[in-house]
Amino acid sequence: MRGKIIFCTLLIITFAFPIASATEWDSATFTLSMENTVVSKGDYTINVVEFDGYGMVALNISCNGLFIGNTVLINNESNWFYMDNDKIRFKGINVTDQRILPMCGSVHSPQAEIVFATERSPEESESMALSISTDKDEYLIDEQVIVTMQIRNIGGVKVDDIHLNVDPDGLVDQVDLPSGFGLNEGTYRSEEIKLRFPATLHNGSYNISVNMSWTNAHGTRDFLTESNTISITQPIEVYKCTTKEASQGQIVYTSISVENIQSRPVSVRLDDALPIFFTLVDGTVTDNKADLNWNFILGPNERKVVSYQMIPEQVGAHRAPKPHVTWNLWGENITNSSDSDNIIAVYQGVSFLEKDFPDPIFIEVEDGDLEILLSAFILSTVSNEVTPNDLDFGKLVLGDTSERSDITIKNYGSCNILVTANIAETGDLYKQALEIDGNSLGSFNVTIAKNMSKTPHVAFHVPENYNEVRNKTGTLMFWAEGVN
Repeated sequence: MRGKIIFCTLLIITFAFPIASATEWDSATFTLSMENTVVSKGDYTINVVEFDGYGMVALNISCNGLFIGNTVLINNESNWFYMDNDKIRFKGINVTDQRILPMCGSVHSPQAEIVFATERSPEESESMALSISTDKDEYLIDEQVIVTMQIRNIGGVKVDDIHLNVDPDGLVDQVDLPSGFGLNEGTYRSEEIKLRFPATLHNGSYNISVNMSWTNAHGTRDFLTESNTISITQPIEVYKCTTKEASQGQIVYTSISVENIQSRPVSVRLDDALPIFFTLVDGTVTDNKADLNWNFILGPNERKVVSYQMIPEQVGAHRAPKPHVTWNLWGENITNSSDSDNIIAVYQGVSFLEKDFPDPIFIEVEDGDLEILLSAFILSTVSNEVTPNDLDFGKLVLGDTSERSDITIKNYGSCNILVTANIAETGDLYKQALEIDGNSLGSFNVTIAKNMSKTPHVAFHVPENYNEVRNKTGTLMFWAEGVN
């Protein structure tokens, strides 16, 4: 509560000061954050006290090490705040307001971009600016970090004796920066340094800061500091794959791939779990383990694959848990989970194969002809396999029939199956236009003996009177029933 009262009181004081107009000012723009809390300009130093997260930042101001006052600056402030007998003034032009940030931005460290101006003496009209950037935000450990600095003289006189000093936060500096150079008014100079990650990593991110100093018209040193933070790409990628469909009591196969994408060895712990209503098949777990937990070290760019088998005990759609991987690369254990999402459909005596038209079918008029762009993707089942995995009917006009596309349905089950087909859609385009073995969709049926296959062909015939111009999607379903 005390912090909130201080903010309100300082805010009132800020607007109470008069605005001077006749004085000439030497202005510079600085970016402050909780990682870069201090900037200096001439004899004055600004220090960040606190961000409130709602567009305000509290500052302490000192002159030659002596505290002279404090204030609160507001995002997009229009009025100047004056201090030290109107010798200095400043305002906030971009203070982080987390209420208006996108969701992903709410985790970013708050920052305050402020304009700080000092009273310009008749003989002084100099001002410098500094910016720093890196070629990437995230790096593999064996990659080189390229840091670019731009030094600008934005004042009206030449500035001499400019020095640059880099704090690489533990990164290995490969180049010495120039010192003691000058810049004419209105000119700039770019410098580049190349850094590498150290042999021993101390954390997953590094804050590179550059300090620039120069001699002002009074013969004293002015300072300006800018920084940029980079991070190491997470070293471990993990993927999990399971059988998509099975009958009750039938074996479901699971494999997990863990890969080290960095150039350093990584200590890894992998933990997985069975879905509810599944039983582990003894003797099928990689490394002859009785559980689903592994500890191992992955060398640079090495991959390890583990697998196991399980049996479903209940019909339904079951979500397989995501595996968790814990790794240690810089003395700290970090846990992450797989991005893969596996759903296992368990049936009782009947399974089906879905053939999706995942992308919308665009129907458009071009030079008087009606074109239909079609695509289809065929999924596989546990007891049956359908190939190829991809069919594309191409471009057709009214009345055209596509070239036939052969598909192979193979029975891997333990009995003969009768396969029929049906389709679900909005409207009747696919029901009218799709043909299997030259016949309509509804008349298709084929019996396939176990360990045998059949190869029907599919074609698409565009009705001559089709006139609906809109996106269309549909789902073709193959039903497989066990028969004697």
